[in-house]
Amino acid sequence: MLTAEWIYAEPIFDYEFGSLGSGNGNFDAPSGVAVDSAGNIYVADTNNNRVQKFDSSGNFVLKFG
Repeated sequence: MLTAEWIYAEPIFDYEFGSLGSGNGNFDAPSGVAVDSAGNIYVADTNNNRVQKFDSSGNFVLKFG
């Protein structure tokens, strides 16, 4: 009989970027992160009602929403 066990681990990042605020590259309650095959980083920013895109070095590229 197989049993499943859920294990939660805090994510580990090599670097940090952004700060509190509403401008480009700022966050107010970021709630999710995704990375595409090119290494671009997408951050869901809940209280600013948008998703921001960053390049693989953490530089702001554009925002949606």
